[in-house]
Amino acid sequence: MTSQFMTTVVQHESGFRAWHYNHHVMGSTSILLDTGSAELRAVLDADQISMVLELHWDGSDLLNIRSWHVATGEQDQRRVRSALLSILDIVFSTHQELRAIIVNHEIDRLMDGAMLRGRILTRQTFYQWPELWLAAGVAYPRPVEWVMSEHASHPLRPPQPDGEFYRRYVPTLNKVLSFKTVDVTRDLDRFHDWMNHPRIAPAWELGLPKPELEKYLLERQSDPHIFSVFGYFDDEPFGYFELYWTPEDRLGPYYQAQDFDRGIHLLVGNPAYLGAQYFAAWFTGLTHFLFLDDPRTMNVMGEPRADNKSILKHLQTVPSFQVVKEFDFPHKRAALAECTRARFFDLVKLP
Repeated sequence: MTSQFMTTVVQHESGFRAWHYNHHVMGSTSILLDTGSAELRAVLDADQISMVLELHWDGSDLLNIRSWHVATGEQDQRRVRSALLSILDIVFSTHQELRAIIVNHEIDRLMDGAMLRGRILTRQTFYQWPELWLAAGVAYPRPVEWVMSEHASHPLRPPQPDGEFYRRYVPTLNKVLSFKTVDVTRDLDRFHDWMNHPRIAPAWELGLPKPELEKYLLERQSDPHIFSVFGYFDDEPFGYFELYWTPEDRLGPYYQAQDFDRGIHLLVGNPAYLGAQYFAAWFTGLTHFLFLDDPRTMNVMGEPRADNKSILKHLQTVPSFQVVKEFDFPHKRAALAECTRARFFDLVKLP
């Protein structure tokens, strides 16, 4: 679909930026921002839909939606909402000082009432609403059933996700970040190559033959407290991660774990994606998912080796993470890193 709005924006010269990517609902998508000193104009053009938002600054940290227009080939509310939320994500991401957006009455009817305080959409609330990024969408968490595992009493955990479960376009990289659960048949060769790499093997201690690594991954699949994940930029694999519930994990006894705390084990296997700019994108993305996955999760934890200077240096670039203490696992001296929900959504500006 060719946008009836597109040519009017392309002709602007001041503060013009554009992004192009493939959206899982809208298909091939272009978003253009034209930012002036007092106003901001956003245009989205995608398969079967075009949308324009015109906003003006109300102070230094507040935008007010003055008008909006949408043209769509079919009346599909999901596509319209995806277009609106995608524009708002780009606006928040590219204006780090922006605290909130005031929506007009027409837009407020498109949005869930839980997202708004009156007609105000705050940055913190926007990034806690999972609709744009989670494959599962917006869902009430399952009621708590208590079970006893080997080491702790804890809530019964939901089934592991299947396939892709998180996707977000990262404007600063012009790449789509996504995470998928491991498919042992598809991913074993890559997992074996990475775990036997000289850079990775000493830290993970999994430099093993394929049959043993296959057994390791299958055990992860059958363990309800943890699951294995590959990360992708534009569908190119870059890292392997393990996401777990901490109360029943080996980490649980080493701090005051709350019932829905989560933790991350991580490695970047693809050397093309080493470095601070990629770390900021995928690490905040993983943490974002863990807080979205269950609104009762109040803390995301990490326990890297205390002598892993590289990861500790990277953690310092994420203002919501703090190293609380060092402690001794049986197999390593670890640093306990903690990110609270309040700090994450207050301090972290998703890139």
